[in-house]
Amino acid sequence: MPQVENTLFKIDLSLLHAKSPVFRIVVPPVYGGRTRYTGFDDEHPFVLHETSAADFERLLWVLLPLSDLSKQPATIEAWLSILKLATRFQMDDVRDLAAAKLNSMAIDPVRKITIWEEYHLDPKMAVSSYVALCQRVEPLTLSMTMALGLKNFTRLAAARDIYHYTLGCLRCRRKITSKERQSLAQDAVNSAFLVPPITKSQS
Repeated sequence: MPQVENTLFKIDLSLLHAKSPVFRIVVPPVYGGRTRYTGFDDEHPFVLHETSAADFERLLWVLLPLSDLSKQPATIEAWLSILKLATRFQMDDVRDLAAAKLNSMAIDPVRKITIWEEYHLDPKMAVSSYVALCQRVEPLTLSMTMALGLKNFTRLAAARDIYHYTLGCLRCRRKITSKERQSLAQDAVNSAFLVPPITKSQS
């Protein structure tokens, strides 16, 4: 049983072994040919360091789903903490779930891009954030630039140039709809970031 800060979580350690190769290494069920008792009862808990009890409880929401939906993670911060621990403990399926949940939430585009960069998530999920920034009327601020990093900022600046140039040319000839603006921004981002076009089988 793991102890996190001052809280003892009465869960079977085999659940963590099944989900995480890290736990199988740190607290193996067999040690030196003998059964290892640390982490398997109340008197000999496995102490989990550098983790908050609140974050670990959120992880358990995923590992041990509850019927009470009011106790399920519902905020960006909750899913971020789950993503953080899932990454640390190499729980790939939990990482994928957390990424999907975060991708469905309304996150500021710059913040979403930094999250995707930090945790090396599927970059295709962050394309919509670049498209939103591409259509931003105001210039990008210094804080945005620093958060995005030089590589991403350079590509985004190129995408914005392509978008505004194309938009300006079309605006001279006719009115542009919001759907067309979205499509132009998508094409500009794809061009600047060298994103392959989405085929019908992928959509």
